[in-house]
Amino acid sequence: MGRRKAATLEDLSSELGISIQTISKALRGLPGMSEATRGRIIRTAYMRGYLSTSQAREMARQGIMPYPSIRLRFILVQSHESMNYNRLLTDGLEERFRQFDHQLERYVLDEDWSEETFQQWVEEHNIIHADGLLIAPRIRSSSIESRLLSLPLAITLINYPRPLSQVDSVVWDVQEAIYQSVDFLYRKGHRRILYVGDVLSQRGYVLRQQAFDGAMAELGLPVLHASAPGFMESYRQHAPTAVIVGIDEDCPAVYRALTEVGVSIPEQCSLVALVNEQPPELPLLSRPQLLIKETGYQAADRILWRLAHPNQPYEHSRIMGSFQEGATSSPV
Repeated sequence: MGRRKAATLEDLSSELGISIQTISKALRGLPGMSEATRGRIIRTAYMRGYLSTSQAREMARQGIMPYPSIRLRFILVQSHESMNYNRLLTDGLEERFRQFDHQLERYVLDEDWSEETFQQWVEEHNIIHADGLLIAPRIRSSSIESRLLSLPLAITLINYPRPLSQVDSVVWDVQEAIYQSVDFLYRKGHRRILYVGDVLSQRGYVLRQQAFDGAMAELGLPVLHASAPGFMESYRQHAPTAVIVGIDEDCPAVYRALTEVGVSIPEQCSLVALVNEQPPELPLLSRPQLLIKETGYQAADRILWRLAHPNQPYEHSRIMGSFQEGATSSPV
């Protein structure tokens, strides 16, 4: 991908039809023009690379906003299955966009849409005339995701990208979260750790189990798996001293399955779970923190950066949290 040549004041003056002196005053925050003109100048300077991201942020800190009078329109696309963490994700996106008075529209797509239905949705909501598109996790249909990625827009994928995907991505780091969980239990003396989770329906789920397998192999420990529907059968078979639940919605069911047969947590079995938030009906969980809101904030920053730097290489960012020890774990 070619590196774009930064614009000069002369380039901006020619493009905007505004004198170099007026452009210079606008970029220094000096009076002498309408706010609409100032906004047009600053936006163009930012989009053409005359202003760097750090310079734009410094202007924002001084009250000279990079988009003082221009409201951009962004689209967030998600599936029905992503709704359980939708609030956290959109909180982060909206918090960042709100600083520039940008608009965020949210749409839920069905996985079985035909090409005709998809195109009707694009036309009905004027999608291709938006300023940018953000794609949330759990869109399992590769055809729907491919159609979205082919739209002529600035795009940020809030997920792990498929191989060969030419797109920016930002995601909370579930692989590191699994390594943190295994390391935490290992330091507590646990050597028989059972991983519970679906590994078929999503890329993120597959990566979680692969991370568990890798972490256990590096420690020379047996690799034990179970699915949520058959959890108790696997638990009885393997007799683990600790369980890692890899998927948010499986955690309450696993906890209930253990306690209903008299397994005391954490005395007889420690429990670590990758949950989006602490479930109110459960004791304080030992868990890696999944920074979903923070990922939304960073995704908003990434798509704004992409608008200003359309020819720069794509980047993949993973947002890493820390581990929180709760009441569901103890030493062996």
